[in-house]
Amino acid sequence: MQMILFKLNQQFYLISAASVEEVIDTIEITPVPLAAKWVKGLINLRGAVMTVVGLSELIGVPESKEYKNILIMKKDDKRKGLLIEEVSEILDVDPEKVVLNDDAKEQNKYYSGIVSFPDKVANVVDVTKMIF
Repeated sequence: MQMILFKLNQQFYLISAASVEEVIDTIEITPVPLAAKWVKGLINLRGAVMTVVGLSELIGVPESKEYKNILIMKKDDKRKGLLIEEVSEILDVDPEKVVLNDDAKEQNKYYSGIVSFPDKVANVVDVTKMIF
């Protein structure tokens, strides 16, 4: 399965490429007063206004110093932005390489497993059911 490998606060994460419509460079985000802590604001992407969610706040990790990319997530006809530090690469990951950890999944509902690479380890995150 194709997955997008990205960094957030110097850690690596994977997300299913099937749930991502496109990757864009970070653009101006307009804050929304009284919104949830994890809602960074709104963007205007080619005439479509959409909510941008801060992944670090959503999954409970410290914020990054710099955000370079926004993943445009899609589910049915809904779209939302997911603010991340930086996309590293797109990989084909064998589903058998995803190690499921029930303890970690109970502690954090966004993690669905871990994938080990020769030079790094990446958490597999599934946030689509939480942001839509």
